[in-house]
Amino acid sequence: MSIHPHNGQTRAAQYLRMSSENQIYSTENQQNAIAEYAGQHGYAVVASYIDAGKSGLSLTGRDALKQLLSDALATPRAFDVILVLDVSRWGRFQNPDQAGHYEFLCRQAGVRVVYCGEPFGDDVAPITTIVKHLKRVMASEYSRELSAKLSRAHRQQALLGFRQGGGLLYGFRRLLVDAKRNPRQFLKRGEYKALSNDKVVVVPGPAEELEVIRRIFRLYVRDKLSIYEIARRLAKAGVKGHEGKALSETTIHRILASELCVGQMTYNVTSKLLQGRTVKNPESTWTRFRAFEPIVPPGQFRKAQERLAVGNRPWNKEAIIASLTRLLETKGHLSQRLLNSTKGAPSADTVDRHFGSLSAAYAAVGYDPTTRMFFGNNGRYWTEIAVITGLQQLQATRGRISNRLIELCPDLPCPRHIRLRFGSLANALRKAGLPAPNHSEIQRDGWKRRKDGGGDDYIHGVHWSNAELLQALRCLHDKHGYVTQNLLDWDKDTPGAYYFVKRFGSLTQAKALAKLPLETHSQMMLAACQRAREGKTIGRQRRHPSQRPNLGYRTDDLLLGLKRLVDREGAISARLINDDPELPWSATVAHHFGKLSKAYRLLGLVRLKGKRARFGLRQS
Repeated sequence: MSIHPHNGQTRAAQYLRMSSENQIYSTENQQNAIAEYAGQHGYAVVASYIDAGKSGLSLTGRDALKQLLSDALATPRAFDVILVLDVSRWGRFQNPDQAGHYEFLCRQAGVRVVYCGEPFGDDVAPITTIVKHLKRVMASEYSRELSAKLSRAHRQQALLGFRQGGGLLYGFRRLLVDAKRNPRQFLKRGEYKALSNDKVVVVPGPAEELEVIRRIFRLYVRDKLSIYEIARRLAKAGVKGHEGKALSETTIHRILASELCVGQMTYNVTSKLLQGRTVKNPESTWTRFRAFEPIVPPGQFRKAQERLAVGNRPWNKEAIIASLTRLLETKGHLSQRLLNSTKGAPSADTVDRHFGSLSAAYAAVGYDPTTRMFFGNNGRYWTEIAVITGLQQLQATRGRISNRLIELCPDLPCPRHIRLRFGSLANALRKAGLPAPNHSEIQRDGWKRRKDGGGDDYIHGVHWSNAELLQALRCLHDKHGYVTQNLLDWDKDTPGAYYFVKRFGSLTQAKALAKLPLETHSQMMLAACQRAREGKTIGRQRRHPSQRPNLGYRTDDLLLGLKRLVDREGAISARLINDDPELPWSATVAHHFGKLSKAYRLLGLVRLKGKRARFGLRQS
């Protein structure tokens, strides 16, 4: 074993650990004792590894010790000796051989472990090995005895009605009391008692939260709703839990299973000793205390426990496949919502946990969700990664992304699902590292594509060249002495101002190309005021009572475009409107008339038999 001097001294790393059970082992006290030992034996402390407030039962949570072992086994390393105060600071491992194993790894790598507070120090004699092993056994036994004492003390305090930790349930509050149970104050989330003589009890919370608990039990027991459906209804009603968040399915399950709802505090339902796994204890070992009057009727609570016991049965792949097969035969399809809302079926999370994904489970039962509903999720459970990958592929293939392209893409859910998942399509694009254009950029891009395709040359089925549009602008100016947006929209012999903006970029640019006089904003306002005084103002007028004012499309233009679509296709629908290059988006038409059915009535259209969402001409 080679020792590298550091100014004539051996390089050493010190390991400090402090657990909450004994403050005499504070890191400062350990550091002072190690420094004194190092000075007396010629060690220079060049590195410190500190686990503050960490239990020594295992490596779990002891990041400093993990890093120390890693550095000790690395080459080159910065130290050759590890200084520890005593055997218990190295760890109170329940298997003494585990502590010896970690020390053996260090010694095998050429790093000695020296216990500064032990009488044997760094001696490696056989008797030292025996004493060291005995010390390790005593350290682990100390932890076992302490754990047993604390468990007995906690059960005794629970028998007296005092809360012994654990997450606080929605609808209840922690009340700090003194030794005589006189109330002091309510504790907020993150607050704890300061005096050892003080105790904490649980009391019912605000009346509105208790009413939510009663509603949960009614929906679960009387209406037989699933926990998923209850969570959905409460979220829709605006019910908020801790930190203003909606009540989750896990929180609702805890409410339904908690005996606090019948006024009973229960302790020792589960236990986790010495950092072992959590186990459920027999009901005979539970500690119960009648704390207050029941929040829900005991009979209703008992029925909820019976239903929870049925719903909590363990699932395996064979049982899940059998349940999905029955559900597919009954409903004809499978989906995340259907699984979560069907009584007796595994939840979507359960299926995903056993098969890795809903798609794998669907394949196991021979279900292929190829039929894509417009507002559906394509029969799949879509993860964020899957949506982001689909958007990136669509951008690479088409060079752009729009709602219509997403609707036609079989590798993506519908736009509505993406908006629900990410908040907006723009947010999804940003997460995918793609450009997220604003509304104006999208509109200009659409105009450019239509113009490049020759669609802009036709206005209501009539071909208008640039020269003809500019000539119409000059004629209108010669006739009225001025040109405004309202005047263009009012004149039936001239395309509306919208088309001049699309073709030339702006109305001002169109005037300049037509060699018409350009006015400043002040001149235009003065001229408008003069026309108002003379009663010659031409405003935008409604063509029918239900038309909304201040919209960019003329009613007659839209109705003529819809009429041509019906004559050509024999029917009309939102999808057909969206696919027509001479019509705006169906949402724009619906906004203009209030809803699409109003526009259809103005055209004399009726609902076609056998076609749920199609309208057409009345059958003769």
